[in-house]
Amino acid sequence: RHYDAAIDCYREAGEVSKWIDALERRGDPFVAAQIALEHGERASAIRLLRLIPPEDPHCAEACLLLADAFEHESHWELAAQKLEEHIAAAGTAGRSPDLQSRLASLLERSGDLERALSLLEELRRREPTYPNVATRIEMLRKKRSDHQRLEERPSAGANPSATSFQSDYRYQILEEIGRGGMAVVFKARDRRLSREVALKRLPETLRNYPKAVQLFLREAQATARLNHRNIVTVYDADQEDDTFFITMELLSGRSLHRLLHERGRLSVPELARIGSQIAAGLEYAHQNKVVHRDIKTANLFLTDDDVVKIMDFGLATTLEEVRREETGIGGTPFYMSPEQVAGGSVDHRTDLYSLGVTLFELATGNLPFEDGDVLYHHRHTPPPNPRERNPDLPEELSELILRLLEKGVEARCSSAGEVERVMQRWIDG
Repeated sequence: RHYDAAIDCYREAGEVSKWIDALERRGDPFVAAQIALEHGERASAIRLLRLIPPEDPHCAEACLLLADAFEHESHWELAAQKLEEHIAAAGTAGRSPDLQSRLASLLERSGDLERALSLLEELRRREPTYPNVATRIEMLRKKRSDHQRLEERPSAGANPSATSFQSDYRYQILEEIGRGGMAVVFKARDRRLSREVALKRLPETLRNYPKAVQLFLREAQATARLNHRNIVTVYDADQEDDTFFITMELLSGRSLHRLLHERGRLSVPELARIGSQIAAGLEYAHQNKVVHRDIKTANLFLTDDDVVKIMDFGLATTLEEVRREETGIGGTPFYMSPEQVAGGSVDHRTDLYSLGVTLFELATGNLPFEDGDVLYHHRHTPPPNPRERNPDLPEELSELILRLLEKGVEARCSSAGEVERVMQRWIDG
């Protein structure tokens, strides 16, 4: 525990992840986060910055760094939240026109047009000559009107003979039911088929990536052909006024990410029952030549009837392309397979690795790699034995998870069907 000496040694040796870890152990998460950012380890920096409490003297600066990191990852809502926290913590210094302008931009990107407009109008009152503020206000007012027109569609006058996706008369928005950095989800009514659906509105920035748009439409069509009880049914996908939509079955329940947040970890019977359903859905998709590429607890939904639904099949491929253009790699870092990290080609075995990470998290309450250079760990560091974190986990299930987490694709389970059979055998036994 001679942390000062260890920190000096790791710094001189160029062992960045160990240097960061030693700084954190010494109780300097802010300095550790700064080092992580300097060396491009954004995931580690985000985790460390979120450890800094409000009473810490570095809190305001940490919030600003988090806003920068989240904005770089296109998590507009989180970036806006952290920028607001920075402004509140910074006092008078936080009321600068540039920060207010930036916050308005983030709120606009996250879909909160009312607050963005309010901020810009306040900025114009305080700084009438601030660059482009009047133009931005007018553009935002027009955008707000367009959104209101979209969400307040007339119930009459629809053209019943229309066959293409036209949200102005086909879908009636009922309420917002979810919001994230990459999409807003509404409960909507499909007037043509007289049923309620989930309508996911994708980010406007998607149109800046032509290849991603092409992938989105192609993958949505492929996903719409999947018909399995453990895969969310996609009804429709199209574009209107540069905005992209997906409509799918409306679910009632909660994501496995939220379930873990509430429970800490799953019991062994729950793990087997849920794991077998995830594997069944993946096996069906893989047999139909569809690879998800972003399996994680946030993309897995447990309905009120205890049925697991895999979400965002086609969308995962599209967002991977966007992330790859922006950062050089796709996928979610904490769940990525070694071949994804290396930027190589992927197949169904990439989903199997991510399934292994997910099952590890469900069984233990933690990810196998959370600290240091996570991408390096996925490629080179042997995963911990899940039984060390949950002694109640049967040896057979622990070995299954470790096989899924093998670095080499040939060493992993051959198929999701094999995972399902092991899980089902344990349930039956």
